[in-house]
Amino acid sequence: MKGLILIYAIAIFGSIGALRSPVIGLFIYVGFAVLRPQFIWGWAGDFGGISLYVGIATLLGWLLSGFGSTKVGPGRSIVMAMLFFAGWTALSATQAVDKDVAYATLTPLMKFVMPFLIGVTILDTEQRSRTMLWIIVAAMGYVSFENNLAYVQGYNIAGEGFGGMDNNCFGVALVSTIGPAIALGLGARTWYERLGAAVCAALILHTTLLTFSRGAMVGLLVVGATAFIMMPKRPKYLAVLALVGLLALRLTGPQLMARYATTIAEGEERDGSAESRIDLWRDCIKLTIQNPMFGVGPGNFPVVAQSLGWTAGKQAHSVWMQQAAETGVPGVLSLFLLFAISVVKLWPLAHQRLTEENRSQVAVASGLIMSIVGFAVAGQFVSLGGLEIPYYSAMIGVVLLKRHTSLRAAPAPVRPVVQTARPQPPQGFRPSVAMRPGRN
Repeated sequence: MKGLILIYAIAIFGSIGALRSPVIGLFIYVGFAVLRPQFIWGWAGDFGGISLYVGIATLLGWLLSGFGSTKVGPGRSIVMAMLFFAGWTALSATQAVDKDVAYATLTPLMKFVMPFLIGVTILDTEQRSRTMLWIIVAAMGYVSFENNLAYVQGYNIAGEGFGGMDNNCFGVALVSTIGPAIALGLGARTWYERLGAAVCAALILHTTLLTFSRGAMVGLLVVGATAFIMMPKRPKYLAVLALVGLLALRLTGPQLMARYATTIAEGEERDGSAESRIDLWRDCIKLTIQNPMFGVGPGNFPVVAQSLGWTAGKQAHSVWMQQAAETGVPGVLSLFLLFAISVVKLWPLAHQRLTEENRSQVAVASGLIMSIVGFAVAGQFVSLGGLEIPYYSAMIGVVLLKRHTSLRAAPAPVRPVVQTARPQPPQGFRPSVAMRPGRN
């Protein structure tokens, strides 16, 4: 009951506050999208539509504020990729095999496209972008806490999935968040921030392993490798990375190791699940070749799966392969560019020479890169193009790039000119006639 009251209080506060400051509504909307309170405290009451009310209030606040600032600087190409992806998906829906199914996917699409556009126009400071990343990490940390608590009590929720996601989708969501948690801890300036980030990272790591997802495990390895490449090669940073790696090995049980081994095994040694994924990907390539422009339509691979020899409703188990089959080459290419451009543009920020002044900026940029890379790799094994977290990471990346550019372009402060008083003649002094003005 306390959870129900708390969530409703936050939603009411967010809805009212968003009308005056849409940033408040955006923070709460994104937090709810990651937390998914209806799946944690749903037993206490009805949470249906609670995010919708906050979202509508945020949209109204955005409208009243004049849609924020459209000057996004070097993040313009990222925004254009997002707009093209959304537009092409809608266009592809008009050419779908089953148009009703295709049109039904457009509503979930808008649930992360609109927050993305609102965020890049109203988040105008590095502090706000960092706060947004903290909200995502803290929300996923709490979700992981609930899953670990259930595991201690003898029930592995993560192994079955969470928040309407199966175990594989949930694993990718976790992988997309652990990088930011580690980066925020390393870039923290206070001990309580470091402690909070460390606790969240540990909970997220263990929950990821509890999903028994091979795709998530591959994503974790890639996130670790990316962190090693980006981080300054200082003893304390390397020690943290080594500690996380050792903790992951310690928490990885024989069951997960056996499952992970089948991912890289030879064809005759793969289990049925791993082998079927490869067959599904082949069929996605065939569909893409047959329909290179618009695909079979958003959400329509499960519709045509039966005609390919699969059971009706079968997913392709790959974000990239299924996106290509459903929205054609332009659709999957725009989605890939959205994340690829984000990583390329954020890379120089993450590789700056570390100072006390840019410590927070480097941490946020590094966390965003790890989030996107983890999703891109783990997503090859799971169909979840609608997972919000990577899109929010790209959104924060645009804000970070915009803020970094504005700081560099700002003129250097002008030092005030100090005027010294002219020396006054001694009291009683009278200039001679030759010294008086007008005399030669």
